[in-house]
Amino acid sequence: MRYKSTVKVPLMPPVEWTPEDFVFVRQLDADHRRIFEQLEKVRQAVDDEDGQANQLGLRVWRLSKDLSIHLASEERLMRQWGYPALEWHESQHRAGRNKMGRLVVAIRDGRGDGQASAFEDLVKWKKDHIHLADRMFAAHLRNEQRERLAS
Repeated sequence: MRYKSTVKVPLMPPVEWTPEDFVFVRQLDADHRRIFEQLEKVRQAVDDEDGQANQLGLRVWRLSKDLSIHLASEERLMRQWGYPALEWHESQHRAGRNKMGRLVVAIRDGRGDGQASAFEDLVKWKKDHIHLADRMFAAHLRNEQRERLAS
């Protein structure tokens, strides 16, 4: 006799902001933490088999808005502090915006497998982006601030 499990196993692992995600610039770290919280809410909604489409759509919209605001703010800060790798960093942001767009389309189209894939791509991009591109910028920013204080 087969028994149906009543325990729901998440399709995707939880998205958590951890101390490993620090870039050591207060505003960037606060923004990143907020984006990870939004990503986790989207993950929970994507994993929801009952498909609360309205909830999912709203959560993806909030994530998209927060991500867009963060990226634009970061780009302004890079210009303000004369970041020499600005163009490269902006190209990394374009890749993230494209991944966000792919998720929005997958949610709109209601493709479950496409939603999970697009979501996982966005999470991987965000983690990788923080750990390389944002840490490079944060180091530049801290060095520039120290230099200005010393002069």
